[in-house]
Amino acid sequence: MCVWGSGFNGRGFNLTNMGNALKIIIIPFLEEKMKRILVMVSILLILGVAAGFVSCSKKQVGQASDGSVVLNYPHYAVGTHLGRTTFEAFYKRFTEKYNGKITLKIEELPSDTVYNDKMKVLAASKELPDVVDGKNGLKALAIQNGQAVNLKPFLDQDPDFRDKVIGPAALAANTEPDGKIYSVVSGSQIIGYYYNKEMFQKAGIQPARTWDEWFSNCDKLKASGVAPLALMTGENSWTTNLILSAMVSSRGSAGQAFMNTKYPKTYQTPEVIAALGDIQRCLQKYTTPDALGALYANAANNFLMEQAAIIANGPWMIGDFSNLEKTAPGFDKRVGWSMFPGDGLVTSYPEGQVLCSPPDRVEAGWILLKELCSREYQLDALRLQGGLPTAVDLEIPEDVRQSMPLVVEHANSVSQMKYHGDTFDVVSYASVVDAFGRYYPELAAGTLTPAAMAVRLDQAAAAAN
Repeated sequence: MCVWGSGFNGRGFNLTNMGNALKIIIIPFLEEKMKRILVMVSILLILGVAAGFVSCSKKQVGQASDGSVVLNYPHYAVGTHLGRTTFEAFYKRFTEKYNGKITLKIEELPSDTVYNDKMKVLAASKELPDVVDGKNGLKALAIQNGQAVNLKPFLDQDPDFRDKVIGPAALAANTEPDGKIYSVVSGSQIIGYYYNKEMFQKAGIQPARTWDEWFSNCDKLKASGVAPLALMTGENSWTTNLILSAMVSSRGSAGQAFMNTKYPKTYQTPEVIAALGDIQRCLQKYTTPDALGALYANAANNFLMEQAAIIANGPWMIGDFSNLEKTAPGFDKRVGWSMFPGDGLVTSYPEGQVLCSPPDRVEAGWILLKELCSREYQLDALRLQGGLPTAVDLEIPEDVRQSMPLVVEHANSVSQMKYHGDTFDVVSYASVVDAFGRYYPELAAGTLTPAAMAVRLDQAAAAAN
């Protein structure tokens, strides 16, 4: 109406007025049509770009330029880590075997702690990588967020891998009450303690047969001028809690039952409280000045550099005893091994590897997990770091028997043990493992009693539910 009004002056049309009227009418009409066309073209272009972006994004996440499936695998076997050489051998073998089929997107994280912290963040947003080390509560988080894949159907389709490479005992250790299996492991843990033979000789002692003798040995070592124990309260309090596990499981059938029961109902038991009292004594009198807050690297270094006489640890440490980047020449000849007092061991099958791949990558993820547990991987771990295999048909090669006699001692000790317990890392919630490190300094300072610490551990367990 406004347009027509502007073309009619009340006196009728003339050519000039008609021309002006046509400009006023047609040009805006054409402009409006062009605007609509441009808008439609823009929308189509945006949709095309978006579709291409989504397509490219999916390709970046799950497919490489050569068409291979891309799997994300962060790990912490870097630098001076005990498993570095084993991982390097695995990676070389895997990339050669699956070249053009599966590409591993590797992320190197500097330590176990950094790895655990990052995986916990990713678990909260349901973005865990394709395969995850399930230790320190990560397996439970993967199950809770729905990413963990039940491996039982895969295992049932591959009975050789299930029954011979992993083996019945390792499978049973990682089978859930409902029969599902969310992880498999490639190594068993048979743990006692290593000791410096020269330091023992100087102190006039032999490996203890009883816990009373253990503490007597500690007094004599201390009197000879060395710290008896390489302990730590940082990270998962590993070397300290191995001794605690042995102290608990050595206290009769109740103690052994406790250390072989996953997620115990309470830590306020006579066996645990008494063992915490013994650990309090160790922390107060028999360890290095840096033990409170120390990481595994600190505790290991104290033993390797001959600042402490005893460290509780597994056979994967044996390779370090001859590693000249970590210790002095001939140190491996000065190291002995013993079961805990009373012929006890800490025996365990860790949580192992958890498959978290989405459906479009789950088959490739299963291949990666199998290779991380294969006979070849287990043999590399045995040769390169003293790891004891789960494969029932894998015997210790003669070259390993000659180069690592301590590995043979570990393997033979199982038939001699009189008691055993699992690790706190396996039987306890991650929140409880964290609580040990949080409260050990107070226990050492005497501001927290063993009974009160048991209460704190119960509170930490309750917080996990």
